[in-house]
Amino acid sequence: MEPRIERAVRGFVGLSLVAAAFLLLGGALQYGSFASAPGWIAPLAGLVAAILTVYTVLEERGPRSPMGPAGAWITAVLLAMLWSHFDSAGHAFLSGFTSIVAVATGIGILRRQLWAWPVALAGVVGFGPIVLLIAPVPAATVAGGFVLFLADAFGLLAIHRTYFETRH
Repeated sequence: MEPRIERAVRGFVGLSLVAAAFLLLGGALQYGSFASAPGWIAPLAGLVAAILTVYTVLEERGPRSPMGPAGAWITAVLLAMLWSHFDSAGHAFLSGFTSIVAVATGIGILRRQLWAWPVALAGVVGFGPIVLLIAPVPAATVAGGFVLFLADAFGLLAIHRTYFETRH
């Protein structure tokens, strides 16, 4: 793939993840996921994301594999999904936390950080669609979200070779 095309596809995927994060957060605010949540939910989501960010930054500087940070972000989202199944506070946490994860992953894709690609793929073909399906949003929003997830999935698959190549 030509570098110009790869950058354009990576830009589309990264920016769409960031935009989707704000749409998800807006939906959570509009449909009341946060209205009945305890006051400690938003700070907890921010704290978990901050811990994951520090871990990711520390791991990036060393010769270690990027799969440690990727696995940590994915595990955190899966645990939040599990919590949301059993508790309304968990649902509020999931709404806020997935928005943070989408922003972090989108920025990671734009900066071509290796940990971000697997997290983005898990997000657009796994937990993103699931979260969208359990959110109380109109059918048109679900349909639009699935079109975007599909475009992002194909974009991530299209850039996978060049994304992991040695940087010049």
